Amino acid sequence: MKVSLDVGASTDVVLKQVLSRKRGNCGRKKKDYSAALERVKQLPLNQRGSLRALSSALGVPRTTLFRLLRNEGTNNSISATDHQETSLELKPTIANSIKAALSDKNKKERLQFCCSKMQPNGVFDNMFNMVHINTKWCSLPGNRDAKKKKIMFLIAVARPQWDAEKQQQFDGKLGVWPFVVAEPPLPLGTYTEANALSVDPSRISRVFRVLETITKREIQAMITTSVIPAIKLKLPSSLRRVPVLIQMDNQQVRLTADDPIVAEHGSTGGWNIRVQYQPAYSPELVVLNHGFLKSIYPEMIPPQLRCPQLPLVEELIAGVERTFAALPKRQINDAFLTLQKTMECIMLAGGSNDFESQEGATKKSLQNDGSLPVSVLCKREALLCVNPF
Repeated sequence: MKVSLDVGASTDVVLKQVLSRKRGNCGRKKKDYSAALERVKQLPLNQRGSLRALSSALGVPRTTLFRLLRNEGTNNSISATDHQETSLELKPTIANSIKAALSDKNKKERLQFCCSKMQPNGVFDNMFNMVHINTKWCSLPGNRDAKKKKIMFLIAVARPQWDAEKQQQFDGKLGVWPFVVAEPPLPLGTYTEANALSVDPSRISRVFRVLETITKREIQAMITTSVIPAIKLKLPSSLRRVPVLIQMDNQQVRLTADDPIVAEHGSTGGWNIRVQYQPAYSPELVVLNHGFLKSIYPEMIPPQLRCPQLPLVEELIAGVERTFAALPKRQINDAFLTLQKTMECIMLAGGSNDFESQEGATKKSLQNDGSLPVSVLCKREALLCVNPF
């Protein structure tokens, strides 16, 4: 460059010569993921059934794996420098979000439900007395030709909070229970977080029968024998002074809100545990939505944690319990704050479901510096929209 300037060459010509040599030889070096993509063909089907499971098996970040699969056939090496150059050549991602058509009655019920979770000063309730339950079908690993391929689990969470009596933080995880019948029956408390990784020899001789049809009787038994005892055992005892509400989807279960058997079990020991339904066609009003349940995806069972001594049913149960036990309490707390922001959006939309998702409404940085709010202050515009209700 110096020699060219000395002989009288123009600055523009010199810069073009230098930049042509510099392009491709500076910045972070590209990473070659071709070997990882070749290993995909050797993985069993249950380890490549989703991006999360495939990312765990290959050791490649999900975002990088997604870009590699989108760009497959053009270039298997993607880095931060060439991603901007090739982004225009990639095929656009098609997002298909199907939302139910709501009637005026549905919109009114949604607005009334959101208003019931708000204090007179415009701040949402802390929701410490709310228990959210949901059901999820989980696929059995291994043979896809088996007659019974799935097991239904019931998952229950509450908001993480401080327990003054126990002097410790409640992590919000009440439990996850499978709809199976053990023959002979298992002793109470066999499946716990402490022994999820251990193998009890007495469990190997038992046979698990998967419940293929979940009726009102099974849901009722699961709530009275598993959910309510877990609430009384794990929730802070200070919540006995207020009603504890179990929120569920009335489209999935066939229990009434004033079910006498549930009310009888929920009123013992000084507790007041009730059942509450969310409005119809409102899956976004439960913290255990589809996005939240991705963290306990059933097929993500690492091979190094599998036990060949266990049958497929017990292996799946242990895998789901293990991933549920590893769920961070920060994610559960963020889900409750996201629920409050979603209620605010519903109020702004007049009860409609035509609004953007609020999954990223909270930030990790707010929690790190201690400024993450306990409850969200509702916007004035949202309060004006629900004034008639």
